[in-house]
Amino acid sequence: MMKLKYLSVPVLALLMAACGSAPDYKNAIPAKSATVVAVDANSMAEKGGLSGENADKELLARLENMVKSGLSNSDALVEKIFRDGKESGLGLKEKIYLFMGEQAKIGGLLVKVTDKDKLEDVLEALKKQQLCQEIKETDGCEWTVMGSWLLAYNDGAMILAADNKGTDPKSLVRQASMWLRQKDGEGFSASEDFRLMEQKKGDIIVWSSLEVLPHEAVYPLTMGVSAELRLKDIKAISTVDFTIGKTVMDVEVMVADKVMKGIMEKKQQVTANVKGHYLDIFPQNTPFWATANIKGGEFYDFLCGNPSLRRYFEKSMIPLDFRSIFSVINGDVALAMSGPDGGEFIAYADVSSDGFMKSFETLKSMAALTGGQVILRNHGENGYEFKTVDGSMVGLPSGYLALWIGVKDGRFYVTNKESLIERRVLGLSLRDRDWGNRVEGQRFFMVSDLSSLDRLFDLSKIEGSMASVLAFFGGLDYLTVESADGGNVHIEIIMKDKNRNPLTTLFNN
Repeated sequence: MMKLKYLSVPVLALLMAACGSAPDYKNAIPAKSATVVAVDANSMAEKGGLSGENADKELLARLENMVKSGLSNSDALVEKIFRDGKESGLGLKEKIYLFMGEQAKIGGLLVKVTDKDKLEDVLEALKKQQLCQEIKETDGCEWTVMGSWLLAYNDGAMILAADNKGTDPKSLVRQASMWLRQKDGEGFSASEDFRLMEQKKGDIIVWSSLEVLPHEAVYPLTMGVSAELRLKDIKAISTVDFTIGKTVMDVEVMVADKVMKGIMEKKQQVTANVKGHYLDIFPQNTPFWATANIKGGEFYDFLCGNPSLRRYFEKSMIPLDFRSIFSVINGDVALAMSGPDGGEFIAYADVSSDGFMKSFETLKSMAALTGGQVILRNHGENGYEFKTVDGSMVGLPSGYLALWIGVKDGRFYVTNKESLIERRVLGLSLRDRDWGNRVEGQRFFMVSDLSSLDRLFDLSKIEGSMASVLAFFGGLDYLTVESADGGNVHIEIIMKDKNRNPLTTLFNN
């Protein structure tokens, strides 16, 4: 009897292990991911007004309508799938993860599986509607193909994956099966980066490294900088939170690469805190405005640290002493854009002297040799008017171009609209905006009007999910981007309706 008693202990332990829960679905996130996004769908549903005991049914009803609008002649099938969230076999209340590999070659979506049998019932129904192929088994996981996507799953996780070349999804089966077989300590979920992600609070958390960018996008940024630059060590974690009246995004930069650290340290040395006096010379309704503070001569040397930029200045078709121009800039700089299509601009910079303007006199004789195709003449006391029938003749954008360049009241200006030089603020200025008191002391600040987006959408003729998405963008007011330390970034997207969570627009239209 005693022998049976002691024998029962290991037997019971064996049975508990055999009947235990499936491996953590987060283990399936690829270890070599270059971007990972965690979406808290449950939190977003609550903020969208779907809370209480009927929240699941309400959310499913919204999702059902969205899917119906995109799948014609499939109403009966969609209703079957969305009749009960639990019948899908997926843990939609858990975080949903999206991931991309190096250079965004492969991307995917990861969802927790709560009931494999129910998930297979859904896939069987999809197969009968010819929306997916027959389920097959390979390397310990089941899979099927849905259009250009591979859907693979096991007892704990489901992955939907595709590559950016549109190749046969079946070629991803082996890769997906390896992800699904990953154990504790093998996938991205075992990394310090994932631990930092899990500590962040927000509706959406995004971790990314520069490895996600294609070579053609990275090359202009890093050309000639250093062959030792390690893109995987240049990372950021962003949190996105939907709150009343706005969407807030905070980007925390994490740089372990020595080369990039050095570049960022130099940038800090050649910039300073914004004083904010350019807030007062622009009207409150200016649609786009950005400001920073630079130490001109040192900033020029910093730019020339990149060989491609140095060659641009040294071999410019306009023979100006750019170093002397930059060297007199010391303080705030600002750029404003306006006009019906946003094509009018004026840029300002604080300068310590105006002696560099004399260098423009030497260009007059060169302009005279073009037979009127390039015109350079004096404009006012200390300025010039420059016009050309084709900007490409002097290394500028092609097409007709007119610029006014000069120094006035200790400010260097460049504009393509003459009237902007003498413009005065007759009423409220940018300082009177609700963000105006946040500019001083920043390393960078930008604001952009978004209210004109609603003119792009005619919602009266659009139904379903697209109407909800377009209504969301049509309800935006403006965007601010600011950086207090020159590295980390704070972004706010403000809604026109300041008393409503942005998500209610998506879930209630």
